[in-house]
Amino acid sequence: MASAARTRRWRTLGLAVAVIVVVGGLFWAAPQFLHVLELKLYDQHFRLRGARPAHAQVAIVAIDGASLRAHGRWPWSRTVMADLVRRLTAAGAAVVAFDVLLIEPEVSGEQRAAARIGERLGGRDRAVAAELARIAREADPDARLAAALRDNARVVLPINFVLSVVPREAVPERQGAPAKSAIVAFKSYAERGMFPAFHADAAEFPIPPLLDAAAALGHVNMLPDPDGATRYDALAIESRGYYYPSLALSAVRLAAGIDPFAVRIEFGRAVWLGDVAIPVDARLRVLVDYAGPTGTYPHIRAAEILAGRVSPERLKDKIVFVGATAEGTYDLRVTPFSPVYPGVEKHANMAANILDGRFIVRPVWVELAEAVAIVALPLLLALVLPALRPGPSALVTLALWGALFAGAHAAFRQGLWVPLVYPSLALVVTFVAITIYRILTEELQRRWTKRAFQQYVSPEVVERIMQDPAGLSFGGELRTVTVLFSDIRDFTTFTEKHDPQVVVQRLREYLTRMTDIVQKEGGTLDKYIGDAVMAEFGAPIAYPDHALRGCRAALAMTAAVEQLTDKWRAEGKEPFRIGLGVNTGAMVVGNLGSEQLFDYTVIGDEVNLGARLEALNKEYETTTHVIISEATYEAAKDGIEARPLGEVMVKGKTRPVVVYELLGLTTTPGGATRSA
Repeated sequence: MASAARTRRWRTLGLAVAVIVVVGGLFWAAPQFLHVLELKLYDQHFRLRGARPAHAQVAIVAIDGASLRAHGRWPWSRTVMADLVRRLTAAGAAVVAFDVLLIEPEVSGEQRAAARIGERLGGRDRAVAAELARIAREADPDARLAAALRDNARVVLPINFVLSVVPREAVPERQGAPAKSAIVAFKSYAERGMFPAFHADAAEFPIPPLLDAAAALGHVNMLPDPDGATRYDALAIESRGYYYPSLALSAVRLAAGIDPFAVRIEFGRAVWLGDVAIPVDARLRVLVDYAGPTGTYPHIRAAEILAGRVSPERLKDKIVFVGATAEGTYDLRVTPFSPVYPGVEKHANMAANILDGRFIVRPVWVELAEAVAIVALPLLLALVLPALRPGPSALVTLALWGALFAGAHAAFRQGLWVPLVYPSLALVVTFVAITIYRILTEELQRRWTKRAFQQYVSPEVVERIMQDPAGLSFGGELRTVTVLFSDIRDFTTFTEKHDPQVVVQRLREYLTRMTDIVQKEGGTLDKYIGDAVMAEFGAPIAYPDHALRGCRAALAMTAAVEQLTDKWRAEGKEPFRIGLGVNTGAMVVGNLGSEQLFDYTVIGDEVNLGARLEALNKEYETTTHVIISEATYEAAKDGIEARPLGEVMVKGKTRPVVVYELLGLTTTPGGATRSA
């Protein structure tokens, strides 16, 4: 008996060593799926901690749905933005930071009219030409906004960078003169053996009049993790050899009255804002310590400020971030607290972190502690579990993991991110390995063998068991995709006039052609709804040109129906007429079925709009019988030709929707007619 016990003990220790080797190998390889899992565990710390009060010195002016209804669709005229700046100036805002790109000039109607009159006069009357020039200057929206920025003298405007996919390996050489707010003092990453900051291949700066009038600049680039969530802020991004601060960093610097030359970079350690050290990683990233979910920082409606209905006390001496929060403005992000989070609120959180000196860090020594846990936890379980029965063994393992998570959460509350995935994996795999070993060799081997041979499992159940459980779990994610609906006109009348066998045969031929087209364009056939076809493009594979693919598929469907019509008429058969609708927008994508039935589909208001567009073919005289939404047109306009049909009130919508007839594909270079 003693010999058998020693053998079991040594085998258990051998299992623990094997687990250490396997988990250690994964720790070294660092596969992305485990990194994503670590990020999800990190998010749980925020949810467990809950929301905390917003920083009193930070405010958000929201360009929300009510503001758009009051002042027109987005983007607003620069004259409205100028009025907003002047009202914030009058209220005594310490700094105004815009999360609104101003990279293209705006030409007012008066300017266009003056230009047309000048062209017709041909400069014959100098007095008239001078007056027209004066009118054009006074009606210049950009000039009005620039004047408001100069009068305020404390406005931060945004930069948007096109980031390089591959980090640079050499110290970037400076090219040309730096733009406003560039950080010129830094300790080279080469001196510390660090990787460089994010490198920009291109940059979108404010137009020159606004650039000159702004007090400072700050980039608004978001850095999503592999799962799409935004957890980091890049305090600086390199472009043409210069480093440009984030919007939050520039806003706090300006509010504190710190000279731009007092901002210094030390790669892998800190970004110094005067005497304040902000801890960063090698790429100049800092974790955003979010105060809470959407709305933790109260949103002051821009329309209320423009109407003069906001007390100046709510804005006086505050760092005010101005940004769009309305649905459809596409500035919504995924964060640890919420899957739909305004980007402007992320900047506000980062500014509050800097003001408070509150940061979440992950020091290098944490990885050493992680490696120690990978070794120690399996050995501890190998010593303890053999003396316990399976039930208590599970409780001990669970208690150990609970203690591990509780310690990590306590550290998180103190601003320290302690990783959990690899220690947890070592713990779980060791428990499972030892438990399976004991089941197979000591306790339930005969019962398990007997049950395995006596039970009968149907092939369907076996197939389901073999599938990835994660793929069967219920849930979806919010993604921007394109949905297509097609329907046969007067199909009910057709079925009444023909035998069921004929209807089925014709429908099969038609649906086969339609399905082939959807799949050829990389789409996903969602379902057949009687004679209707529903398909989506951009899910599950996130093609960037999903809107163009949907349009190509719609045109190919109409062409295929014309071919089938010629064939059926030649055979003496009655042809079909179809209508199609295509819409692009944010939809919930995923397994949205039940526990009994797997159903990968899309749902949401934008899906309903796609179906409504298809139905509009009954109300419009169109040649292609394809109606697309404005969102689809904007996403695919470089590759398609379309005719505006105007605005319509669609059932279920409170505001008119702009619709287009899809006419065809463009012949411009770039592969507009290319399929999957």
